[in-house]
Amino acid sequence: MSIHERTSHRLMVGEDEIGYERGWEWKILRAQCQALKMENCYNRYIERLVVTNVALFLFIMELLLIIHIIILYIFADTNFFQSLPYWLVMISMPFILRVCFMDKSKVQFFRFWNVIVSCGAVASVIVMDTLVNLAIVGLDYRVVSSYEFVMIISVYFFLPISFYGKPYLLGLAVSVFYIGYDYFTIPSTNPLKMFMIICFAIYLFTLNVLMMAFRLGIECQLRKKVLSRRQLLNQTLLLKVVMQKERDMINTILPPEIADSLQQEIRTRIEDQRLGKNNSTPRTLFVELHSDVSILVADMVNYTHLTTRLDVRDLVKILHGLFLKFDLAAQQNNVLRIKFLGDSYNCVSGIPHYNRRHAKSCVALALEMIQETKLMRLKTKQTIDMRIGVHSGEVFSGIIGLTKWQYDIWSRDVDIANRLETHGKPGMVHVSQATLSMLDNEYQYVDRGPLSIEDPILLKAHIKTYLIGPQKRKTYSDSYRNMYDYSSESVLSTVQDIQDVVDVDHEEIRAKTHRGMLERVEHMPVGRIQLARIFDFSKKTETGNEDTLFKCHITSFWRLFRNSDIEWNYMNEPDYFIKYSLLMVFFVGCMLFLIHLVQPFETYSLNMGILLLLIFIICLGSFYKTIWVHVSIKWKWTKPRFFLSRWLFRLSEYCEEQLVVRLFISFSSIFLVYIMATIRTVLCNANEFELSLIEADVENKPANMQCFEPWVVTQNVLMVLMLMIFFYGLPLVFKVGLVVFICVSHVLTVEAFIFAWRRTLSTNISLPSEYAHIWNMVAFCLLVVLQELHLTYISKVNYHSKLRYEEKLRQTEIRTQSIQIILANILPTHVADIFLEQGRGEDLFYESYSKVAVMFAFIENFQPDKVGLRVLNEYISYYDDLLAEYVSNFKVEKIKVIGWTYMAACGLRPENMTEFSQRQPERKKKHRSIFRRTGISFRAAEEEELPRRRTFVPRYIHPDLNADDNCVLTMLNFALDMLRVMQDIALQNMYLDYGGSMRGQLKIGISHGPIMAGVVGLSPPHYDIWGHPVNMASRMTSTGVLGSIQVTENTALILRYFDIKCDYRGMTYVKGVGEIPTYLVALDETLNFQNYDDADLDTLLIINNSMAQAAANESRVVYIETTTSASDGEEKEMKNEKASETERKPGGTDI
Repeated sequence: MSIHERTSHRLMVGEDEIGYERGWEWKILRAQCQALKMENCYNRYIERLVVTNVALFLFIMELLLIIHIIILYIFADTNFFQSLPYWLVMISMPFILRVCFMDKSKVQFFRFWNVIVSCGAVASVIVMDTLVNLAIVGLDYRVVSSYEFVMIISVYFFLPISFYGKPYLLGLAVSVFYIGYDYFTIPSTNPLKMFMIICFAIYLFTLNVLMMAFRLGIECQLRKKVLSRRQLLNQTLLLKVVMQKERDMINTILPPEIADSLQQEIRTRIEDQRLGKNNSTPRTLFVELHSDVSILVADMVNYTHLTTRLDVRDLVKILHGLFLKFDLAAQQNNVLRIKFLGDSYNCVSGIPHYNRRHAKSCVALALEMIQETKLMRLKTKQTIDMRIGVHSGEVFSGIIGLTKWQYDIWSRDVDIANRLETHGKPGMVHVSQATLSMLDNEYQYVDRGPLSIEDPILLKAHIKTYLIGPQKRKTYSDSYRNMYDYSSESVLSTVQDIQDVVDVDHEEIRAKTHRGMLERVEHMPVGRIQLARIFDFSKKTETGNEDTLFKCHITSFWRLFRNSDIEWNYMNEPDYFIKYSLLMVFFVGCMLFLIHLVQPFETYSLNMGILLLLIFIICLGSFYKTIWVHVSIKWKWTKPRFFLSRWLFRLSEYCEEQLVVRLFISFSSIFLVYIMATIRTVLCNANEFELSLIEADVENKPANMQCFEPWVVTQNVLMVLMLMIFFYGLPLVFKVGLVVFICVSHVLTVEAFIFAWRRTLSTNISLPSEYAHIWNMVAFCLLVVLQELHLTYISKVNYHSKLRYEEKLRQTEIRTQSIQIILANILPTHVADIFLEQGRGEDLFYESYSKVAVMFAFIENFQPDKVGLRVLNEYISYYDDLLAEYVSNFKVEKIKVIGWTYMAACGLRPENMTEFSQRQPERKKKHRSIFRRTGISFRAAEEEELPRRRTFVPRYIHPDLNADDNCVLTMLNFALDMLRVMQDIALQNMYLDYGGSMRGQLKIGISHGPIMAGVVGLSPPHYDIWGHPVNMASRMTSTGVLGSIQVTENTALILRYFDIKCDYRGMTYVKGVGEIPTYLVALDETLNFQNYDDADLDTLLIINNSMAQAAANESRVVYIETTTSASDGEEKEMKNEKASETERKPGGTDI
């Protein structure tokens, strides 16, 4: 699994995916908690939440009892003796529930005692509500119970038994007790006795069922909260890992000073692209000046022989072994390795931090490199040696271009160090007088002599040079080595630590997440009840409780986010539980219909049936998507195709996802069920009803409730109000508004039928019956609102955790994308994927390709100063922009920038490999490169797009062409686009005053054939290619013509197969090879390829035979032994030629 897949891998089913999972939501969440081993965390969070719920129960009971006592004193003319039971329960309740607030570790059988005190609290309230009142007023005057709904709701939510025991048993016991109380207290002479008992039983049964369903919903919310917090913690840990990896990787490319700026630039560009912003900031040049440093340039002798005589494994083994030793020695000597250039190794001391011993450090490193090369020569029996030059001065350091960043150095002094290496001797360190003066006579040396006169650059700079050979004594003091004690073991250990970060195991992340959750659960928000916070004995509550941190994000009462945008997004969150809310509405509708059927009054069954049918249709529509998912035959279900089914499915989705639809459906369903609850009051003839009651009073008979029984209507309305707690996805203000609307409607109903309500029983002696009804309604509403406030708080905490998770996920994705960009700028795409999949490990990485096209492009007429570097950065950036157009089947891969030379290759495809060192990861069919996946452009917005040219399409396909020959055509098209870029820049700047600063010309060389590639070095890993085509492409560039593309004979043959004309240039001397025929690609004035004339096409067959024979002879060319390197040594040759030309130019600038 790649790092990108590991980052985006979901360890749990997200909230947005629950609605599409097969199975019930609570079962899915339970399974997730068990699979992620979160049950202990969930149980611990429940224990903390119980403290808050009990505290909230205490607050509610004390508040209700105080209000009840005040009402009795104001409206019922109650004496102290009659109110004494309420005072006793109010005072004793905190003592009864005291054990719930005690520390769990100090109480044996903690859960058992919580269940016992729950039963005790319920029993005390029931006794106060029924038996004590009965004892006070006697059997002659019956009072109605007023706390049955409080007790049932508390049993299932507020009291500890709701989580520690079996609340349905206690709820059933409470219901049976209250039903028995009614049965024994309602006079048998009352003709409505059985009707009232049945209606009361249905009412209590409905409350129990609703609360059991609510308990399942609360369990889902709490489990989602624990899982979301676990997801947040997991993402936080993963973000830390990714941040560390990003830091480690960027530090392998750049020093921290430039790395920070580059990292910020990458993340800014990624974020701007994610938000769809256009980059308005100019392209940044990451270059710094260092005025007192020493430069080391080392080159391998006989490198050409190695690349042409050794197989890929042996070559990579030698190079990797040497460069690994060099890297370790560089770290030991406080020298920064800059780059590999094929066989060349460049270092500098004094960067990024000043080193007063920089000259001694470089010379000491050079001598160690010579010694390591000698040991490798003896071990491999190969003719290997090093030629090293060291010079002290100043350099510009940094990176240029948009991709394949390499930390590099430029300056006149860097050129001098290259000249010293070129004119040095194998096994010796060639130093300048500036370097020698800083060595304090610690080394034995000899004068190099007048050879420096042969180089115009050294002669112009008056450079005297010296040779330092292997020393008999130590090259540096032990005290200095101890200052930078980088042993081989310590460095490899550091690399392994980085590797561990790269290949982090998800099991390890899960283990860390589990341990972290055991600690974080002690601080998770549980509510804003101050009483609960006082009695919360969780660890570090005072310092780490997140309730304190979260309160600044929401308002105190309405629980609104202080940020209006966040509040609006919260309200628009999908509600995948609304179907269950509507199911509860339908259930209450059925209970109301049942109550309507058992009433002895005139029935309105048709009206009730129509209302219930409407509710059922709404409920069915909301459930349609769930039903479709569950009954779908295919495991990977698809949306329905039949128009009616598709319409219902879409309606179900809208119901879950659209706030406006949810509000409309919720209001409609609640309004319909409220009509069902009060339909008898709506359709009752008030005048006739009042007249019948007056006649009963005159005749001294029981009240004739011919329309409705008031207490039954009140209980019906309470059932409707109970539905408010199920609509989790509705705004609190909307639900409170509905509660107020229903309460006001009921009060108006009481006022309209005041004559009927006054003739019913009251909850207290001397308390008017209408006030008793209103009190029950207000108490129930108060209980529901306080419960809603608590639930909304928990829901807002969940959403806030989700926002934090999404922010962490966004940061992780940006960091991961940054890692991909960084890695794509170190290694080619397929190699980067392998390193992400499998890590570096200890195995060598190498590969062979049967046919790859290689290009070198050298930019002329620039000097290595700050202005020249800025221009070079612009040119390289333009070339890098072209890479985005060459990412299809034959991708152009930028290899590196060597000073002023741009190197690229085409054909580095895994399917072209003939030998490979590691197992490739399994790829998807639609595999896209990292470069394409990242898609980050570093082009500034104000840059004018260069005109795009047409892509060359051959007029015919030669039968001798192979599929992999297209790499040559693609590479040639890319080279031609580079020439077009140079032409366009010249035309755009022709009439500008500063246009001279952008003048430049290209020399391009291309060759193709089998190559070897591999990754060498310690940090950063360096990918390079070797082989005859690489050497020849470099030679084609150094011997090429400005503004032209020079190719070898075998490459010209392939181009002729593509109907691209190549002009024979003649026999050209190539260093290390001798005289060979070379060709220039024929271009017209508009920089388009020239085709062969029709007459020439007839002669191609004859030419092909001779060309094929010549190509075969070229493949057996005998190389001349040389003391210079191949591709990168040629770069030095080009620099020498450039310097010589500069010397001959009148008024030329000195380098």
